Amino acid sequence: MSMHEIEDMVEGAVRVLDRRAPAGDDAPRSQFARLLAFQGECDCSFTHFRMMDILLARRFTYRFDVADHPDHATRREFFQGITEFTYLHEDLTDDPDASEGESRPLAGYIEPPDLYCDAGSPLWRRMVEAGKLTGPDAEPPAKLLLIDVVLEVLRGAEAAGDAELIAMWFNLGPSTLFGDLFTRQIRKGDVLARNPFTGEDVVAKEDFIAPGRFTLEELQATPQASSVRDIVRRTRALATELAYDERPSEESLARNPANAWWWEGL
Repeated sequence: MSMHEIEDMVEGAVRVLDRRAPAGDDAPRSQFARLLAFQGECDCSFTHFRMMDILLARRFTYRFDVADHPDHATRREFFQGITEFTYLHEDLTDDPDASEGESRPLAGYIEPPDLYCDAGSPLWRRMVEAGKLTGPDAEPPAKLLLIDVVLEVLRGAEAAGDAELIAMWFNLGPSTLFGDLFTRQIRKGDVLARNPFTGEDVVAKEDFIAPGRFTLEELQATPQASSVRDIVRRTRALATELAYDERPSEESLARNPANAWWWEGL
């Protein structure tokens, strides 16, 4: 089932950041990219059209005629057969329904009669290479830490008096919010865990960057952590009744000093 709480949080964050930034400010473009990448890591529906006017205005999403697709001339029959919303992947298929699979990277999407792509996506890169996007539109979004984007969201939400949005983001907890700040390099063959049923080691099949473990002291020394907690304390956000409350149980907090401090006194 779709994680509606994440969808609502991301939409709320996009709207707050849009209101917070002056017209022509490029910051929201990269912030949206990080927020929507986070949403893509969760079990969420495709929500761009809830806020498409903002995504287009802030130049995160681009809209074209379907005929502008680089493969339109060679795949005319495929494109003419699309009559409803369809995901597009780098390997186009003659079966539009098959392009809805979650396992292949999303290149772009069609909502007839329009073609869309997001900044940084494979179709966006092809549009840049074809000269259909130039100047600032040809620049990829900046890589941002999730906590840095969330902190800006919380500042905007505080200014707007939106305690609910503050509480929802805060209650994701430090493991989620700081996961890409504290990282560790995993090498192929590294032991990741032990299978509790077989007793065999679970090893990495390839190199990758994993969320790192951090101590209470490391979290407390992070300026973003103190800034977020200050906002929550000033707004009394955790007193807000939430439809979705991700706060851990007291028993769970007792087992994790970093989590216990995160919610302590708030």
